Formats: sequence, structure tokens, C-alpha cells
Amino acid sequence: MNSSFGHHTIHQFDEELKALHTQIIEMGELVLNQLCLSLESVKYMDLSLAQGIIDREKVVDEMEVSADKTICAILVRRCPKGSDLRQVLSASKIVNCLEQIGDKTVKLANFVVLMHTTDQVNTHYFSLEDIYRLGGVSIEIVQSALEAFEELDAEQARQVVQYHLTLDQEFQKALHHLIDFLQAEKSNVNNTVSQVLMMKALERIGEHARQIAELVIYQLEGQEPTHHLPDLVEDFPVD
Repeated sequence: MNSSFGHHTIHQFDEELKALHTQIIEMGELVLNQLCLSLESVKYMDLSLAQGIIDREKVVDEMEVSADKTICAILVRRCPKGSDLRQVLSASKIVNCLEQIGDKTVKLANFVVLMHTTDQVNTHYFSLEDIYRLGGVSIEIVQSALEAFEELDAEQARQVVQYHLTLDQEFQKALHHLIDFLQAEKSNVNNTVSQVLMMKALERIGEHARQIAELVIYQLEGQEPTHHLPDLVEDFPVD
């Protein structure tokens, strides 16, 4: 691991930073597991699996609260400066990104619940192949971002930022597939909207993973994270 710990005169400060780092890794592992399971629940329309994902979201929220308390305690007790302050501020923002990813996995699970509630689980209004493809890329991005954070690896973090472009391209491609479908099957607008919302959730998951990677770079090198404006999708029907 990058030698970001163990350089303080007050050794307890090092232990506090290590403990915070571990807290975030554990939260990330849970969120990544939630993402994998949510996509599995969509693939198999597994209601029980989807409901478990929804129920476990409160655990993600509890971990966020616990990490926030640790961060506040460090800020109050140690008044960190320089690279230490960057580390704590980055940790706070990464915790928020992970909580947001957790929220998006619940949206995927809610789709499965909706399909069962409306007795549409065995109907095929649209293909979910784009969802599976986007989901696979989003899992890879989140996993790689978490590894970059765990190892404090700036080079891997840069690779995540670049790889995020792949997810964006897949998202744009999937949207255009839906546009073609919507123009041919106008009676299925409601179901198409459901798919758009799932695709957008996966796109946002990738965006949060990219933010985590940029925060790792910020923590290690002080390079401020960039602010990205959403890309416009051409030719999307508005009438």
C-alpha cells in the first residue's frame, strides 16, 4: 500500500486514519456486492433477491453514518492540514459516492419488485441485453475504483477515469437502441421509460466510480477533481 499512513508523531492519528480507510473499504465491498446482486436479480427476475437488496440498503446507510462520525471526530480532534486534510476530505466525499451507488442498486431492485407487482415478470416488452452490458461495465469500473482506493494507486485511478468513457459510450449506444424501439413500438412507452431509468442508474454508478478514482488522485497528488457536464443525446424523440 502507498505509504500514506505511519508518518505522524502522534501514532494514534495514524491508527485513526487507517481505521477510517478500513471502514470505507468495507462499505465499498458491501456496495459492490449490492450492485452485483441487483443485476443478478434483474437477470433472473428474482423477487426474493431484489427484496434482500432493498432491505440491506439500511446497512449501507448505517455505514455511511458511522464513517461520517469518524471523519468528524478526526477533524475536531486532529485539525488536519495539507495531505492529511486532503485524505480526510476525500474520504468524506468517497463515502457519499458509495452511498449514492447503494441508492442506485436499490433502483434496479425496485424494477424487479415492480415487474412482480404488476404481473409482468413473464412478459418481454423489451430486451434487457443493454442493461446486462452496461451492468457488466459498471461492475468493472466500481471494482477497479475501489481497488485504486484500497491500494492508494494513482495510476489505477487514472485508468478508471479513462475506462469510464467506455461506459458512457455504451450508455449512448443503448439509448439510441431504445429510441429505435420506441419509434417502432409506441405502445410500450411505459416499459421503455423503466429501462431508461435503469440504464441511467447504471450510468450514474459509473460516474460515482469515476469520482472515487479522481478523489484518490486528489488525495495522493492534490489534483482537484474535475466537474463534468452531462452529455446531450442527439436525436432523442421529444414529440
